[in-house]
This record gives sequence, C-alpha cells and structure tokens, in this order.
Amino acid sequence: MTPRLLLLAAVVALATPAAANDSTAQLGAGGIELVRNENVELLAEDLYVSVDEVRVAYRFRNRTDAPVTYLVAFPLPAIDAVVPEALNVVLPDAGSDNFIDFTVKVDGKPVTPEVEARVTAMGVDRTDVLRHYGLPLNPMADGLYQTLEQTPPTEQSELNRLGLVYVDPYSVQAAWRLETTYYWEQTFPPGREVIVEHRYRPVTGFGFFGDWVFAEPTYLDKYCIDDAFEAAARKKLAVIKNGDNPYLNERRVSYILTTANNWASPIRDFRLVVDKGSSDALVSFCGTGVKKISPTAFEMRATDFIPERELEILIAAPIE
Repeated sequence: MTPRLLLLAAVVALATPAAANDSTAQLGAGGIELVRNENVELLAEDLYVSVDEVRVAYRFRNRTDAPVTYLVAFPLPAIDAVVPEALNVVLPDAGSDNFIDFTVKVDGKPVTPEVEARVTAMGVDRTDVLRHYGLPLNPMADGLYQTLEQTPPTEQSELNRLGLVYVDPYSVQAAWRLETTYYWEQTFPPGREVIVEHRYRPVTGFGFFGDWVFAEPTYLDKYCIDDAFEAAARKKLAVIKNGDNPYLNERRVSYILTTANNWASPIRDFRLVVDKGSSDALVSFCGTGVKKISPTAFEMRATDFIPERELEILIAAPIE
C-alpha cells in the first residue's frame, strides 16, 4: 500500500445474482473489503435496470482541499455452484471472463480495469488449485461439465476431497463459488465533480411463476408484492390454467443499494428507472413514490437517499 489513501468504490451482487452500488473499500490481504469513506460525496446516482441491461451514472465530489486517489471497484455477481438451485441464472456471455460485458467510463473516457477472480470451496480459497489443473474459474463456463467428466479419476478424487466437485456414479459437477471484481485507480481532484458510468448485462435469475408465490411471506416481502400485482397475476394465470404450461415466465434482477452508505453523504439526488421490457409483463419491486413513465418503465426519485434495503426486481410475463 502506498502512503496515499487507497480505497475502493464497488458495485456488488446479491442472493439472486445481482450488482450493486459504488462503495468505498480497501484492497486487503484477503481481497476487497468495504470501508467507510469520509472524503468523497455521492452527489447523484441515475440507475436504469432491465433484464437486458443495467446502466448507472454517478456524480462524485471530493469535498476536501487536496486530491485523493482510490481504487474504484466493481464486484460482479457471485457465481455459486455450491447450491445447484443457485445456478438457475442466465449468464450473458458464459464463455468470457467478462461474462456480463462490463464497461466503465470516467468523465466520458473509457477505462480498462484490472480483474481479481477468487474461487472458494467450503470457505477456503482454491483459486490456485483450479489453475493448477487447468480448469476455468467460472463454474458455469462453456464445456466445463464435459471437461470434468474427462478428468482422470485421481484428479476427480482430489477435487472432491477439497470440496470443489460433486462426484457420483453418473456425473462430476462443479461445487465452487466464483467472486470476480474489476477495479481501477482513480484520482478525485478537490472541489470538482467526477462522473463514473457503468454499463453491463445483468445476471438474471429465471423460473416459473405460479400462484404458490402468494403463500410465501418471504417472497412477498422481498419483492413488495401488493394486492394490485397479485390480482393482475392471478388474472393472467387464470387464462392459461388449462394449458400445457400454466405458468408465467419469471425473471429476477437484483442490485445492491446499501453500499452507497459507505460514501461521505447520502445520495443527494437518486433516480431509479425499472423497465419490465414488455407492456404485457408485470413487475414488482420495493420503492417509494414510484410512478409509471412509459408503457414498460417505472421511475422512483429521492433526495438525500439512504438505502435501507437492496433492490430486488420481479418480472412475470406470459411465456412466448
């Protein structure tokens, strides 16, 4: 570490794979650790979320009288194969290390970030083990299943002993968790605004949506499902109840907002737009003062916003 202040601003991921707000952090021996920052204010955040794209623009201001240099970081959604159900997600580009096509600009100029990738199994860092065996770090990488099946039995046994794979008489499956973070060094001049823009394709959870959802209190709370959404969803389900596939198509997108609380101020001017993608789709998420601004988009605005929970978005639409 240099004598300069070295922090990290982060965009993270959630239970259903997600992304998150810029937050300060430090690069410790175990990787990236979020810390509190008292020098740079978050003047504005303009966030757009859909199943196809997330765009976010931040305006920061260094409120001190001297420049400060940070590591600005973007942790990607964790890809977790430990629980097989957690892999009910869609990776935009499973064959790439940058599997969400993440790009960043600072004051309009492209920035090429560094990458930190970390694999854990049973809570232990096993990144070097996978690299030793020439295996991809992403447990959802294209062709990984076939590669593991063809791995010599002695290597399969060692990977199993370390908790990296499940082995049974019929298959060998990945069982590790991948955490990937992009980061770059950024200087914030005193008294001047700096604009940081991110764009990426989110990791999207998927499944079938049925009326059982309305009997799940945690589900109702997570997505703030109200009576209007339930009535509209039940109406759509009633139309298809005698069909071959009597469900709606469910998509879930998550975005961690609370890391914004690590900056030196609340979000002075916060704007969120959630786009459900189709006028025939239903959308539910938690927010205050949400209003419809187009046939598919909904807007929430707030001043001096202090996020108290993460953004969890549920979209249910007829199966095409």
